[in-house]
Amino acid sequence: MIYLDNAATTKPSDAAVQAIIQAAEAFGNPSSLHGLGLEAEKLVEGARKTIASKLGADAKGLLFTSGGTEANNTAVFGAARAKRKIGKRVITSKIEHPSVLEAFKQLEKDGYNVIYIGTDSDGRVNLNELKSSLTDDTTLVSIMHVNNETGVIQPVNEIKKLIAENAQNAVFHCDCVQSFGKLDVRNIGADLITISAHKIHGFKGTGALYVRDFRLIKPLLYGGEQQREMRPGTENVGGILAFAAAAEETSGDNSYLLSLRKRLADRLSEDKNIKFNGSDEYNSGSILNVSFVGIKAEILLHAAEARGVYVSTGSACSSHKPQPSHVLTAMGLSAKEIGGAVRISLDPTTTEDEIDEAARILIEEARNIRRYM
Repeated sequence: MIYLDNAATTKPSDAAVQAIIQAAEAFGNPSSLHGLGLEAEKLVEGARKTIASKLGADAKGLLFTSGGTEANNTAVFGAARAKRKIGKRVITSKIEHPSVLEAFKQLEKDGYNVIYIGTDSDGRVNLNELKSSLTDDTTLVSIMHVNNETGVIQPVNEIKKLIAENAQNAVFHCDCVQSFGKLDVRNIGADLITISAHKIHGFKGTGALYVRDFRLIKPLLYGGEQQREMRPGTENVGGILAFAAAAEETSGDNSYLLSLRKRLADRLSEDKNIKFNGSDEYNSGSILNVSFVGIKAEILLHAAEARGVYVSTGSACSSHKPQPSHVLTAMGLSAKEIGGAVRISLDPTTTEDEIDEAARILIEEARNIRRYM
């Protein structure tokens, strides 16, 4: 098996599995006052510090959630509601993850003035459009760090500067699900940062939201005193410990991923009927989005799977929806280019031999498909 769908999820690491086993032994409720509870609480707080250190952040600001989707929703709705007396003008981009875009669509229904910023053909947010959209009554800007379909790195430092200069009342939220562990995110400087465990070899069902100042958000959930009452509910001790174990193994160095991505692009270039989508200059290295023009990506995906190669057609959260990729549409790709687009997502555990073999199989299957079209 050659697994190249790491942007959807990663295989849990041995360290993460061992952390789950440890949590099974320390099974007390972290809110209980007896010894088992105190032991569980101590482990959770240790994990919080480990993960926060990878963000270069204060551990007290880290809220554990059920995943990236909950963290994104908490950031969007929490910040919008905390600032609504100041203004209801909020901004995001057209290429955000569905857990952000759908939250903003709901804000529209709730009477907020939502601005959707476009991108250039490389998939980078249009900074001039953003600057012209920022006003004194703008209260929230949510722009991701690395796009989950193209791997393109967004200019978050420039975005932060524009917000500081043109919308001082705005909270800056950054979805770092696809960059945490792969890039150095310690200088992002956003007010709110979303991360997720299962993208870095932790387990599904655990994520976190870093909050610089808890006055910037309102809670979505009520009914308990856990996590400063900002995210009540008994903590998922096993998932949290596994998250920390996985995070501890990350380096934030993407040089190997960039070399793998280039190798893959070079091999796939043997097929003259392809188009690479997204910036090469500003890429995390973790994703190569390529259009096999003239064929349907779903057919190629299943043909490759039959030969042991696992890739994707786009965001896993949108894979069951019939509409074309909103990311590639915003970038201006044609219908045929979008229809043939495959997302190949890499990992530090991916080998060069796997890259070579996967490229060979994809090219062969694409040619076979074209023969019958």
